[in-house]
Amino acid sequence: MSRHMFGLSAADLAMEKVGDEVRLRAAAIGTVWDALVGGNQITDLTDLAGTPITQITADAEAAVGFYGPDGASTVYVDFGYSRRFLMMAVDLGNQIDGVTLNKLDLTGGTMLGPITTSGLPSAPGHAASKAYVDGEVTNGDTATLTSATNYAASQTALKVAKAGDTMTGPLTLPSNPTSALHAATKQYVDALTGGGAVTSVNSQTGAVNLTAANVGALPSTGGTVSGNLSVTGNLSVTGVGRTLFARKTSDQSVTSSTTLVNDSQLLLPVVASATYTLFLLCVFSGGTTGDIKFDWTVPSGTVLRWSDQTGSSGLHSDVDTYSAPGGSGQVAFQIWATVVTSSTAGNVQFRWAQSASDTTATIVRANSHLRLERVA
Repeated sequence: MSRHMFGLSAADLAMEKVGDEVRLRAAAIGTVWDALVGGNQITDLTDLAGTPITQITADAEAAVGFYGPDGASTVYVDFGYSRRFLMMAVDLGNQIDGVTLNKLDLTGGTMLGPITTSGLPSAPGHAASKAYVDGEVTNGDTATLTSATNYAASQTALKVAKAGDTMTGPLTLPSNPTSALHAATKQYVDALTGGGAVTSVNSQTGAVNLTAANVGALPSTGGTVSGNLSVTGNLSVTGVGRTLFARKTSDQSVTSSTTLVNDSQLLLPVVASATYTLFLLCVFSGGTTGDIKFDWTVPSGTVLRWSDQTGSSGLHSDVDTYSAPGGSGQVAFQIWATVVTSSTAGNVQFRWAQSASDTTATIVRANSHLRLERVA
């Protein structure tokens, strides 16, 4: 608690009545009481500077001001007249503002911190503590949660799963199908079949087991086409008849080096125990000193027998050389080969370098290409 200030307002003046006049009494001395009549004199007072006093003294202009005892907001002042006068603390407004600051209005608002309750709620409108809610959710609401779960499960059992399911009754559609993947209605099927039930398929009756041969189709496992085969999209073959192709999309250079290097793009994979035909078109340029030489790397056990347009022939490890044209000119050579793999799969890799070290770069040009076709 704290002392409240009294006086200093326009009405808080020491006065006396002289005849019909009311006169100010400068330096008047008064006492302070806790009741209008009788009661106890209050001596626990201080002046405005905080100095303890037992009586109050008006200033030169008859104004009265002092601090009362702790907590007192109403006192009665006696200046020796025939009655005492009521004085109320003048700083109650500030005190009230201080009291209401950071308080929540009864009409509602937002708390800035947690509310700690004195115990568990016992009436519907009581605030619930965390312990109460945790206990109810863990224990009391288990039955309700179980009931809701069981209800959801029972309803799910009556629905058709999107992943596929078996219906126990007919499915009625709103109309005939308009898209290839729409489910068809009975009336749509009946209209296409003349309204009657299908009695046979390609002379088969009863439980009909249709195969590709029954409908004149080619089985997915293989077969023979007796007429022309027209393919409008890309043809993908994984066995005999598969063609592999690698095209060089950018130039590659070797300067001042006779060490054979892998061509960055002219290589193709081969499978084990297979036979391929190979074709290489190598477009290159370079100085007349450097020229170009080449060989091949293949999987272990593979035999690669090659020949070129000049009639030269060799195995994959045999190095052959071609003359470069010099200047900015470009020339090409062609290689044909048979590739027979053993038990190891891997890559058929074209390698090349300068035949003699030359500061003029030997360049294998873009659009050179390598092709393999599996024939066995």
